[in-house]
Amino acid sequence: MGGPGSGDWYRWDSKSTTESQHRVDIRWMRQQGRLEQGKTGWLTWSTRTISYCVEAKSLILNYRWGWEDVQETVMFDWTVCNYGGKRAWLLCPNCNRRVAVLYGAGKYFFCRHCYNLTYASQQVQRYERLMMKARAIRERLGGSINLSLPFPEKPKGMHWETYYRLREESEQANHLSWLLIGTQYDL
Repeated sequence: MGGPGSGDWYRWDSKSTTESQHRVDIRWMRQQGRLEQGKTGWLTWSTRTISYCVEAKSLILNYRWGWEDVQETVMFDWTVCNYGGKRAWLLCPNCNRRVAVLYGAGKYFFCRHCYNLTYASQQVQRYERLMMKARAIRERLGGSINLSLPFPEKPKGMHWETYYRLREESEQANHLSWLLIGTQYDL
């Protein structure tokens, strides 16, 4: 009947997550060929659009925040890779931290530390993490992630010792998750 926040499953103390924010990801931009000097373009989400211009040492972001036009300059940093080449980084305009992603959680695009953002996986309760582990093992073995179905057969080429170890890990994780649920809700 109720909506968000009406049941025990909702965590009122949860922080905003990186997944819920607009982001500028330099890895994605480089992969798409958008980091060449002089390149201009748009980054578009369902609720926001920003334009950008790539300069030799910086990325210029132009967008609207409410009624205000904002122009933000984000400096680049480069590190040398072990097997040749260079990796591009963004320097957070607020704290100067080297990051791959900046988030638009406020007026400016800053790193997740400046906005105190967490990853969604950091807010998952322990029993949910255990269920995710059990499902991941089943999926790795080529089976269904449905924990009520029989455990998948040993894949061809896998050692029996490995299969038994994974099966035991999956069953322990599943069992412990149900124990935690039971103690949480006094079933």
